[in-house]
Amino acid sequence: MLSVPAHDLRVNSGFEKSPTTRKGTTDMKSHNRGRSTSRSRWAATALIGVVLVAGCGSDPPPKKTSDVGGSIEDQLGFTRKGITAAQAKVENRIAACMKQQGFEYIPADPVAQQAALTGKPNMSDLEYEQQFGYGISTLYGRGDPQSDPNERVRASLSGPDKTAYEQALTGGKPDQTFFNAVDAGDFSQLGGCTKTATDAAFGGTELLGTLQRKLDELDDSILADQRMVKANEAWTACMRNASGSSYEDSEAIESEIRAAFEKIVPGPVTPGQVAAEGSYDKTALAALQRKEVELANNDLACEKKNITPVEDVVRKEKETAFRDQNATLLNSVKPLG
Repeated sequence: MLSVPAHDLRVNSGFEKSPTTRKGTTDMKSHNRGRSTSRSRWAATALIGVVLVAGCGSDPPPKKTSDVGGSIEDQLGFTRKGITAAQAKVENRIAACMKQQGFEYIPADPVAQQAALTGKPNMSDLEYEQQFGYGISTLYGRGDPQSDPNERVRASLSGPDKTAYEQALTGGKPDQTFFNAVDAGDFSQLGGCTKTATDAAFGGTELLGTLQRKLDELDDSILADQRMVKANEAWTACMRNASGSSYEDSEAIESEIRAAFEKIVPGPVTPGQVAAEGSYDKTALAALQRKEVELANNDLACEKKNITPVEDVVRKEKETAFRDQNATLLNSVKPLG
């Protein structure tokens, strides 16, 4: 399914910073090998494939991306509205496919999922970061059954029926969700109705992979620009002054928080649940949560001061060349929203 796996609140909340590079980490919150940039925080990089032209279906013909103004991100529709609309389409396609095979599947409501995690629908990116930081330790124990409405369906099934349900949904590979496929950059292992919905909504996994690789190349070229290298060095100095610690990039901060969190709290949990009483140090968790929020907001301030002004210039130059070199690919993309 397109949304972040709701059974693992350690992953992404849907509000992460959307870094320049997308590849190579164990969750989609931070994919930068250098410095994450000021691309839309709500437009999760896990949702790159949401923009591809439908291979079938009755959606109206989209505008070509070359006909839309603004950045490539704007053209592809990486906005709150666009991502929410695309997620709804995928969820509905999965539900229709599962129904054909005799199973109930409840399409996830992305707005309700957000509200279940944060306590507020339509929370702005700034509000989210101010309250939850990176969403690593701060979302622990939050949520309710709405975060994954199909947990009730699974719980009602017997062992053999549950196996058949998972076979229909994922081809018997429960870890092969759309989210995880984007994370790994490998869509070849998708199965069941997840693959059917992906192919129907996004025009097939080959085009999906091509778009991701091209965007990775664009992001790499931006980070390699010497102006961005110097901006990243300024960000590092800013973070050192603000926090007293040296970080190479945002990923280093998140890795530190994640490692500390995993030492405190044992294993992933179902939304709305927490580990058994006494099995983790609540005081230590509360301290880590405060540290996460403080670091995230320092990160944001240093980025705004040192990264954003430089990236605005560099990205515009690189995207102009990217459009010229990838016009055919971009014109096969269906903008979100």
